[in-house]
Amino acid sequence: MAGTDRALGVPCWAELDVDDPGAVTPFYAAVLGWSADAEGVADHQARVLRHGASPVAAIGSPGVAAPPVWTLYLAVDDVDAAAEQLEELGGQVLHGPEDDGAGGRLLVALDAGAAVVGLWESDDGIPAPSPGRLCWAEAASAEPGTTRTFYRELLGWGFVDGGDQPGHQHGLVDGAPVAGLGLAGDALPHWLPFFAAADVDAAVAAARGAGGEVVTPVAPGPRGRHATLADPAGARFGVIEVG
Repeated sequence: MAGTDRALGVPCWAELDVDDPGAVTPFYAAVLGWSADAEGVADHQARVLRHGASPVAAIGSPGVAAPPVWTLYLAVDDVDAAAEQLEELGGQVLHGPEDDGAGGRLLVALDAGAAVVGLWESDDGIPAPSPGRLCWAEAASAEPGTTRTFYRELLGWGFVDGGDQPGHQHGLVDGAPVAGLGLAGDALPHWLPFFAAADVDAAVAAARGAGGEVVTPVAPGPRGRHATLADPAGARFGVIEVG
């Protein structure tokens, strides 16, 4: 992670676990303009994904049989303290806290709504949204009320009506929306990262051309025109159009 603004509680990183990282990196190059290098992240032997020279995400193999999935990370100022607090709030640490190899620490946990989420303590800043970067995230929760309490107590989030569908809310950091929260329904609880695209229609066309799938078509929304995609391995993510 690199940038200038250190805002705690905001989405700050995402990591893709997939059996064969090399098989999907051309897809992300086509859709988001990313390249991959061999720089490691913590102990996961993950490769850093870059947009231009800037690191934007990571990709690696979980080393065990598991569905391909993106893990969202939220910024915290003390990951060890957060590990204790999140379990008191009904979450569960899955692995970590551990060093990230660059002076910070991270963990992966289940939040109180049963969705997997990462927490990252780092001195790096978080850049403003621009094409290719993480810019939003959506939580699908089995218990949205419990999830709201969890993030309010753990990260200090406020919440307001999302305005785009009944029951959907936006989590706020310092009064600014940083993520959405809704009911998982028939889906398993999860966090879905969204990456910025200069042209969401072009990103969707590139996804189709590179062997991916359009899960939900382009639609307007309070954060901009957006779509949900799946890479050739089946991992889902979103794209939002930014100017």
